[in-house]
Amino acid sequence: MSSDFKTVVGSIRDLPPMPVVAVKVLELLNDPNVNYEKLGAAISSDPAVSARMLKVANSAFYSMKRQIKTLEHAIAIVGERTLRSLVLAASLEGMNKSYGLLEKMLWEDSMGCAIGCRILARKFSSADPEEAFLAGLFRHLGKIVMNYSDPDAYRSLVEMAYSENISTTELEGRFFPYAHAVVGAAVLDKWNFSRFMVMSTLHHEDLQISLDDEENGEDLLRLTATVNLAGHICRKLGIGQRQPDEELSLQNCPGAKALNLDEEEVQLALVDVEQIFTENRDYFIG
Repeated sequence: MSSDFKTVVGSIRDLPPMPVVAVKVLELLNDPNVNYEKLGAAISSDPAVSARMLKVANSAFYSMKRQIKTLEHAIAIVGERTLRSLVLAASLEGMNKSYGLLEKMLWEDSMGCAIGCRILARKFSSADPEEAFLAGLFRHLGKIVMNYSDPDAYRSLVEMAYSENISTTELEGRFFPYAHAVVGAAVLDKWNFSRFMVMSTLHHEDLQISLDDEENGEDLLRLTATVNLAGHICRKLGIGQRQPDEELSLQNCPGAKALNLDEEEVQLALVDVEQIFTENRDYFIG
């Protein structure tokens, strides 16, 4: 699979590098002797990431009881695993070359799914909440990369999808050699993310996880199902979309079926995601 991913990466004419501050922080987190001062200094090297991270750390989403004013305080409060999620989220937002309506919608879609995944993972014990947050964040990384590498083609794709009232996924083959799921998985593989993260991104729509071939296949399936359901909830609520898809049946989506959720459980999850996203939207988006 990695060799196939190299072919995909090679086909992308302008591949975004992994954000520098994220590289620095991930390297430091692998050092058992790292301290808050070093982590804070690394994050501070990018003022935009630093500001976004502090803003998110003060959101109700992370249940902070008092205002966090410094990066060192934020790191001490949220812990290293949550710090990893926050830095990746904050740095990924700045990856766009421009930031118009389309980029704002892509970002809202990514953050909405990340927040939804963390809520669902905790609610249904379907995955590790922080891993689920990142899997949701990266679910449509391929779309962000497509827009980064060829913004004119991607904008044309989106406009055609809306004018013909079909999904952008169905049209990707007319504008790009690979689907967004393949592109996103290939980039994560290039960036040396875990196989779980790569495979959940690759299969977030079809859930074609081979339980026999994959190590810890059942856990991977549940993580990917969490991402799938969170993505459908975003569509239902209109998060990252031009308008809500009120006709969408969440109960019949692959993620809900794979997690064996009944109609009441799915409806309660929808309510939770809508409420929590609405409460924290301004902290994560903007």
